[in-house]
Amino acid sequence: MINDKRTEPLSFCTQNSDEKVFKILRRGFVLELPWLILFVLSIGLLTYAGPLISDFFNNKEVISIIDFVRVCLIIMGLAYGLNRYFNWFYSVNIITNQRLIDFEFNELGIKSITECQIKNIQSVNIKNEGFLSFLFGLATLNILTSGDNPNIDFEYIYNSNEIQDLISDITRGTHAK
Repeated sequence: MINDKRTEPLSFCTQNSDEKVFKILRRGFVLELPWLILFVLSIGLLTYAGPLISDFFNNKEVISIIDFVRVCLIIMGLAYGLNRYFNWFYSVNIITNQRLIDFEFNELGIKSITECQIKNIQSVNIKNEGFLSFLFGLATLNILTSGDNPNIDFEYIYNSNEIQDLISDITRGTHAK
């Protein structure tokens, strides 16, 4: 199933008019859980532990300094969490009938886009790295390209064997259109 139970076709901003999207992939969310749990605990601790810390001090100046530092840490934590979420959400890999595209959102305002025409794909390799990859079925696809084209990596995706087969079928022209 190409469109994963969607009723409308998949699309993206730089799509050509005759280009059909087969898959849009994102890094496995399970890899985001460690920082997300730490983020929630930190914000919760800063939010609810501040009044407890302030109770130990009777000096109003010390309490206002502690509250200022606490608010600054909460704001920095929220900015960090938002940046990490955008990094995960907007970093996608797209497989179409004409090309492979790797959108990487590294930091706020910094992105890189790598694309490769289907005809330039030499081989697709699967690499499993680490215990989490093994445990949750995540793998990295290394797509080797010909000539001066940059190689493309689809990092830590689910169903890597299915995606490898899809890319192989598209490059051979045997995928149902």
